[in-house]
Amino acid sequence: MEQEKQHDRFVTFPYPQENYSDGSVNYGGIDLTNETQRIDEIEEAKRSPDLRRLLEEVNLQDGLFMTLGCDYRQLDGGISGYVDFTFRSGLPASLTLDAVNLDDYFWAYLAKQELQHHISDGAMVSYARSALKWSWSELEMGGIRGKKITLAFCCQHSEDAEWCLDHLRHFLVTEFPSLPPRQA
Repeated sequence: MEQEKQHDRFVTFPYPQENYSDGSVNYGGIDLTNETQRIDEIEEAKRSPDLRRLLEEVNLQDGLFMTLGCDYRQLDGGISGYVDFTFRSGLPASLTLDAVNLDDYFWAYLAKQELQHHISDGAMVSYARSALKWSWSELEMGGIRGKKITLAFCCQHSEDAEWCLDHLRHFLVTEFPSLPPRQA
């Protein structure tokens, strides 16, 4: 996974709402692990049932991850957006060191899905690699430094974007946590 080279204003979480000159709004980062009732403030979750489900399951359950921000928008050529997430604080370093390798674990998860569902070899992984871009950047949360993972997506159809978000949700909530413990 590549490190995001561009300066990112959103390196300290939570971050405040921003209004842009073009009339668009970044509603800010909400810690849904502590303020679960605020999920209805996330406009993007109203546009995508699978994004809403991802936000609910990743943040509202005890788990390894938490979301930091997201986007989901209709463009002339399709749907684009992203999900920013990180490991929750207090986890062992042997686990969180894998942050920059989550994309490799995700591709392996999709390859396993292909085998289990008798899908032609490489079809899911090839599609996902064309529609998804993984990156990471530095993050500060509560005075602790970590890594923010961004999964950006760009799909021609909303059902393709929903497919990507559903697989990310399953990976973060079920698949990655069930892997054998990593060694430091």
